[in-house]
Amino acid sequence: MSKFKDNIPNLNHVYLSKWLIYYYEAWMKTISKSILREYENFRRGIYPFDEQTSNQFEDDILKYWRFVVPLAKELGYVAQRIFGICINAASVERLWSNMGFLHTKGAID
Repeated sequence: MSKFKDNIPNLNHVYLSKWLIYYYEAWMKTISKSILREYENFRRGIYPFDEQTSNQFEDDILKYWRFVVPLAKELGYVAQRIFGICINAASVERLWSNMGFLHTKGAID
């Protein structure tokens, strides 16, 4: 929890657990069987969620979660989906650029 903003109401482990279950089941289309146990191990820093293990991957968080998947399949799946999200505007800019070929500014007038 130290990584999150402290001014967000209702942000606690129980609240995050509900969202983990929701997204796992929405993305996988199946009922979760172990995500809360895996999350509790993560929260407590139990291997492979300890600092020594995560430091082995330096700044490549996606590789770390790929490593974790055999030991925490459900939490690892959710983490990979979240950390796999591209957080830049390049794809949107590319889309707008491509749309320019289909619909020019002159056609709007």
